[in-house]
Amino acid sequence: MSPGDEDDKPTVVLDLNALKKQKLAEEEKLSNIEEDIQFDVLEKTDNEPTITSVGALPQKDQVKVVLFDFESQFFRKSISNFPHGFDYIMATSLEELNNCLRGKENQIVVMNYDVNAKAVNQLSAQIRNKFPHSRVLIIAKAISPEKAKIHAQTPAGASGYYQLPLEAEKIRKELEKISSGFRKVG
Repeated sequence: MSPGDEDDKPTVVLDLNALKKQKLAEEEKLSNIEEDIQFDVLEKTDNEPTITSVGALPQKDQVKVVLFDFESQFFRKSISNFPHGFDYIMATSLEELNNCLRGKENQIVVMNYDVNAKAVNQLSAQIRNKFPHSRVLIIAKAISPEKAKIHAQTPAGASGYYQLPLEAEKIRKELEKISSGFRKVG
């Protein structure tokens, strides 16, 4: 492969200036909240799903699920609520997400809409257009079936939607529904 071929690969692009401005505004809002926030320190137990590092080989017959924790630790802190039987990969930066997306195997990218809705919409649209082997699952606190149906018809529409709180069996059903589409297409 020549050095010029690297530039031709599809990548995810974000408007970093807009994201920085949004992040500053959100940080200002958070600093004005007068509630006490407690963070739990999580310890891994034998009942938790395995998190594979980016670039590791998935186990045979497991669906690859990329948990994209952009500017948060939501997935890392809640991994115990995800069902077993999937190959989870934690990605925390755009570079790690791009590395996951470059692979040609079918995968589901899970993003938390509540952390940064604009970034999720932008990424979902780009994944949908540039990476046909990848599907997106958007999770959010307030995503009704009606809102999900409307959002699915937009350019940023996802393959699946999940309303919090996280429940392993409900997540399994949504991941299996999305992954069944891979068998039809691929």
